[in-house]
Amino acid sequence: MRLVEYLKSVFRLSSMIFTLLATINLLLNKQVLFEIIEYMLVVSVLSGLLRFIIEDNEKFSNQRIVINQLIYIGLIFLQIIIGDILYGWELGFIGLMKNFGITLIIYVFIKFFIYSNDKKEADEINELIQQKRESE
Repeated sequence: MRLVEYLKSVFRLSSMIFTLLATINLLLNKQVLFEIIEYMLVVSVLSGLLRFIIEDNEKFSNQRIVINQLIYIGLIFLQIIIGDILYGWELGFIGLMKNFGITLIIYVFIKFFIYSNDKKEADEINELIQQKRESE
């Protein structure tokens, strides 16, 4: 059962990453989008599979969670560098920094989305607890 939940969360995260990558590349350069769409799909799936790195399973300290977040971002950025080499994008330093910025924007958006869902769920649980206390 735990594996199914993990795979669902990986699929959701991969889908969000791919959708944002495709949208940003569509806005920036439509031609590039169609040339690297398969690579974006691979990056999205690999990033989604790395979800275990950023998952807080209540066994990590705050420092460990921050380190894991940085490792996650670093691995995604490494995938961009590998894509630059494999596809000959010749991004250069400025291009890599732009992509790093885009990566951070996507990361912040997804973290905000996940945080919002978690907060909504926690609020619902707290409301149910309050209702149960009032009925007792």
